[in-house]
Amino acid sequence: MKYKYKYLNIETPGREDVEKLTPNPANKELLQHLKDEKVETWLDRYEAQQPQCKFGMRGVCCQRCLMGPCFISGKRKRGICGLDENGIVMGNLLRALAAGASAHGSHAREAAELLLHTARGETDYSLKGKEIVRETAEKLGLKEKNTEKAAEKVALLFLEDLSRIGEKTMRVLQAYAPKERKEKWKELGILPRSPYHEAFEALHMTTLGGNTDWRNLAFQDLRLSLAYCWGSIYISNLATEMVFGLPKVRTGEVNYGILKEENLNIILHGHSPILVEKIVEKAKSREFKKRAREAGAKNVQLGGVCCTGHELLARHGVPSLGNILGQELIVGTGAVDAMIVDTQCVIPGLKIVADCYGTKIITTSNKNRIPGAVHLPHNHMEINSLAQKALEEALRAYRERDRSNIFIPAHKTKVMSGFSREAIIEGFGGIEELCSALKDGSVKGIVTLVSCSSAKLPYELNQVTIAREMVKRGFLVTTTGCCGHALVSAGLCDTAAAELAPEKMKNLLREKSLPPVLVTGACVDNTRTHRLFIEISKELDIPVPELPFFYSAPEPANEKAIGAGMSFATLGVSVHQGFPPGVPVPIPTPKKGASDPDDMDANRSPVIDFFAEELRGLVGAQVIAEPYPELAAGYMHLRMHFKRKALGWK
Repeated sequence: MKYKYKYLNIETPGREDVEKLTPNPANKELLQHLKDEKVETWLDRYEAQQPQCKFGMRGVCCQRCLMGPCFISGKRKRGICGLDENGIVMGNLLRALAAGASAHGSHAREAAELLLHTARGETDYSLKGKEIVRETAEKLGLKEKNTEKAAEKVALLFLEDLSRIGEKTMRVLQAYAPKERKEKWKELGILPRSPYHEAFEALHMTTLGGNTDWRNLAFQDLRLSLAYCWGSIYISNLATEMVFGLPKVRTGEVNYGILKEENLNIILHGHSPILVEKIVEKAKSREFKKRAREAGAKNVQLGGVCCTGHELLARHGVPSLGNILGQELIVGTGAVDAMIVDTQCVIPGLKIVADCYGTKIITTSNKNRIPGAVHLPHNHMEINSLAQKALEEALRAYRERDRSNIFIPAHKTKVMSGFSREAIIEGFGGIEELCSALKDGSVKGIVTLVSCSSAKLPYELNQVTIAREMVKRGFLVTTTGCCGHALVSAGLCDTAAAELAPEKMKNLLREKSLPPVLVTGACVDNTRTHRLFIEISKELDIPVPELPFFYSAPEPANEKAIGAGMSFATLGVSVHQGFPPGVPVPIPTPKKGASDPDDMDANRSPVIDFFAEELRGLVGAQVIAEPYPELAAGYMHLRMHFKRKALGWK
C-alpha cells in the first residue's frame, strides 16, 4: 500500500512498492530474504511510523525551547513565544544546516590534523600528494620550498580557517572562489568568518527570544553555507588528497556478488579514510592473507559502504556494496564477518541486524559509539597498531562465526571509478575540449547527482531514474556518496552505459572511453565537481550562474544535504531537492469567487518564494523541490536549455 500525504501533494511507498521498484535486483532479493527471516530493518521501522507527523513533515513544528513543542496550523498561527510559520521553518532549516556543517567540519578538522601530524612525521603515513601540497600552498600564498614544511603551514591555515572568530574571511575561500562570486557575496554581506563561528551564530540566532526575522535567518543560511563549503568540505578534500594522493581511474566490479562464503569478508563503513587506508594496506599484505588462510578462509575480501566505501573504491578499487540504507542488507547476507565503522551514517539498526547474523561491529571513533560493539578508538599517532587490532578482531570473528545462514545475491556490476577533477578534464582531452563539447552540444550540460537514500521513496529508484533521464537527454552526470552507490550498482558508471546517450554524446564518450556517469568519490568530494564548474567558467570566461549546470539531490535524508546543496546554490548552480525537505509545500487551490476553475492561488509561503525565486536574483540560482524524478529531469533540462539558448550555443 501507499501512504498518501495530501498536504504534501505526494504519496510515499509501502513495503510492496519498495520491493517492486528498487532498481538493484540484489536489493529486492535481500529485502525478501530478511522479511522471510523476520529480521527487523529500516523498512519495518518506516512502516511502524506511519502516518508520520504532518507538522514535522511540513517543517512547521518547533522544539527550540522547553515550553513547546509548538506546531502551526490553520487554528494555531503562532507558537507560544509568538514565532510564526516563516520563523519556525527558516529556523529549523538553519539549525539543520548548522548540524550538517558541524559534522563535515569535524571531518575537516580530523583531516587537517592528520595532514599536520603527517607533515611533522608523527603518523604512519607519508605525503603521497606532494603535487597537491605544492599547488595548494601556492594558491594560499605560502612561500615554502620544503614539501613537508609547506604541508605543515597549509594544515595550520586549514585549522585557522575552521575556527577563525576574527572579522577576516577564510583564506581557502579567498584563494579558490571565483572573483565574480566573491564580489557578489561581499555585496550581499554573506562572506563568512569560519564554520565554527557561523554555526555558533546560527544556533544563537535561533534560540528562544533570538532572531525572529526569517529573512535575516535566510541570509545567515547563505553565510553558513559558504562556511560549510569552503571551510569544511574543501579542507577535507584537499587535506585527504595531500596525504593519500589523487585517486586513479580504474575498472572493477561492485555489488553484493563480490562476497563469497569461503572468504573472510570485512566491510569498511563510514566517512573518514584515516584509519581504513591502513586497514586496507594491512589486509592486503601477505602476512594477513596467510593468517586468514590458516584460519580456514580462502581469501580476504574487503567491501565498502557509504563515503568510506567511495574513498576506497576511488583509491584502491575496493568494491562498493551499498549506502546508508544498504548497510543492513549487506549484513543480512550472513556472510559479513566484521564491519569496521568510523563516523557518520552508521545507523543504530545496523547492530540489530548484526546480532541476528553474528557479524562483529567494530567502532573506531568516540563520536560514533554503539552499545555492544567492539570499540577501538583511533588517534593519528597510533594508526598502525589500531589497524592491526581491528583486523585481529575481524579474524577472531571469522573463527567464531556460525556460517549456516548465508544468502548472497549473485549480482555483480562493472564500474569505472576514481574520477578526480583532474581525471575528468584529462579524460576529455583537456579543459579546452571539454568546453568545446559543451559549446557544440555534444554534452548539453553537467548535472551533479548527490544525496542519501530516503525511506520516504522507493529505494534508489529516484536517483537511478534521474541519472538515466539526464543521460538520455544528453547531459553528463557526476555523482558522490550514497547516490553514487546506487548509480554504480545500476551500471551507469560503466562505459557500456554510453549507449543510453544521444548520438553526439554517445560518440564522444566512445571516443574517450568514458561512462556517462562519473563517480567522483565521497560526499566531501563534491568539491571535485564544484571546482570543475569553476574551471570551466574560467576557461570560457562566463560566470557560473550563466552556464548549463545543475545540482540534484533526489533523496535528501541527512542534515548534511542542506549544506551540500547550498554550496552549489551560492556558487550560482541551481538545486533540485527530491522529497520536500522540511518546508510547507504549495498546493494550488481555485481562487474564491473565480469563474475560471484554472484561476488558482499558488499558496506559496514566503520561505519557498525566497529559495525558488528571490535567491535567483541574489546569487543567480534557485532551489526547487520536486519529488517525482521524471518531472525533475524535465525541469532541469528546460532550465539548462534556456541557458544554452541565452549563450547562443547549439
